[in-house]
Amino acid sequence: MKTRLLSLKIILAILLILPLFPAGPARAGLTSTPFPDVDSAKYSWAVQSITFMAQSGVLQGYPDGTFKPGRYVNKEEWAVMVYRLFDKYRPSLRSDALNYSRPSYADVPPSHWAYREISDTFVAVGDMTVTARGGKPLFNPEYAFTRWDLAMMLYGLYGIDGGPESTNVCGDMNRFKDITTRLFNTQNELESFRSKDNRYNSELPPGTIYPILFLKEADGTCGANYDDYSALAAGALIEMNKTGILTADAAGKFYPSAKLTRAEAVTVLHRILDHLKTRGVLGNYSSINPTGILRPVPMPAPKPGEAAEGPGPFDRDLQRDGEFNTIVYPNGKKYMRLELTSKDAADLYLYMNGDIAFLRQEELPRYIQVDRVSQIGIKSQSRNPEKRSPLAAYPATLKVTFYDEIPSTGTGTGTGTGTGKPGKDNGGQTGGITAPPGAAAVQDLRSQGEINQTFAPNGSKYMNVNLVSQDKVDVYVQLGTGTAFLKQEELPSKVNVQGMSSVTVRTQSRNPEKRTSQQTYNAYLYVTFSN
Repeated sequence: MKTRLLSLKIILAILLILPLFPAGPARAGLTSTPFPDVDSAKYSWAVQSITFMAQSGVLQGYPDGTFKPGRYVNKEEWAVMVYRLFDKYRPSLRSDALNYSRPSYADVPPSHWAYREISDTFVAVGDMTVTARGGKPLFNPEYAFTRWDLAMMLYGLYGIDGGPESTNVCGDMNRFKDITTRLFNTQNELESFRSKDNRYNSELPPGTIYPILFLKEADGTCGANYDDYSALAAGALIEMNKTGILTADAAGKFYPSAKLTRAEAVTVLHRILDHLKTRGVLGNYSSINPTGILRPVPMPAPKPGEAAEGPGPFDRDLQRDGEFNTIVYPNGKKYMRLELTSKDAADLYLYMNGDIAFLRQEELPRYIQVDRVSQIGIKSQSRNPEKRSPLAAYPATLKVTFYDEIPSTGTGTGTGTGTGKPGKDNGGQTGGITAPPGAAAVQDLRSQGEINQTFAPNGSKYMNVNLVSQDKVDVYVQLGTGTAFLKQEELPSKVNVQGMSSVTVRTQSRNPEKRTSQQTYNAYLYVTFSN
């Protein structure tokens, strides 16, 4: 098993204990910034930090003189700001008992523009965004942080501590209404669940949020120390909220998948700097001395239905701007439609409730059921970026639309997979069909009900699904806590099931009320697995 985390005991042994104070009202003073696109009213909570950091040389604007406060900050940009702000703090160069070492990342060669800043500043303590490929660690410099990523990184690297250790972890975690947790009665149950969700597989792309696992103790309390990932996550969320660095809102939502904007990143760094000064240890970390103690107002929560970039569609040049990496909010809608058009071949990863779904570009557009999901991470992955011309543009557009019901096409095209002729819109009945042998399930949907069958991937990466039916029928694929919806017109289709111990497939007829009692409505479900 490949792990991203050190043992919790080791982490706690090497942490720098830096208690932070809760945030309070904003200090009067700076009310404008050097950047024309920073609205002093909209960004009142960040104006002081942006101005101070600009005056201190920690951040610079873009060539057009703007700051772009709502744009997401990626890891390489964050590393440069940290390097400039904490100019005396070089953890990877330390040779003391902490035993940090200079990292070597396959995707950050010495020629990289931020090589020194990344190599001197980052150590793999709680950095869940470091992955691996072929056994070589990847820093993922263009990856945009989420609030979840940053909470764990700050807790692991800086040891943010708001006071005495929590004696009621489960109770403290109850305040977070959008964090998934699981409580187990036995350690065997916990370990069985943990072994199936790939939380320690460093080959997966960054951005996945796994459930925090708790074990019920003999005295009725619960603990998170039976899983390193859970222990780090629970500790980070509790302490970050307690100190006021990153907090849940009044409704208890932490928005873990929301990415950090440039305005938010600068504010977080300013809060840490002011804390170090208050603690009297600023000289060990930075030669930059804040003129006053920051008392920031809370950062605003993301708006339902949109990301920091707006509601979409999202356009970018994959060569110049990097991959799509955004978060969207269904806001109660039942279905999400995804569409990706790109000059370059690119696929999509979806992050929902701790699950990862992989969609090839050829499978798009696609409808996905999202009625039990509060937020969805979407990341693109180009297939052959090394073959691009450095002089060419590679435009791409991502469209995300939400619906209460899937719009009717009205085409009456039937299944498109059998030999029967398509008919008019009469409930999808297509007459007789001839289905090839080897079906995983055969059922008369009128007399026997819908197909509902569970399969074991047995280590396979993909499940291939096809359906031949006399009736218009769609398919739901249950993947852990998420569900993929496949319209019959989109079949056959390939679904990523890597790491799943079981997958349930069920059918859903569109117009069962139009059936006649004299006719059979046979459906043939085909399921195969491949790597």
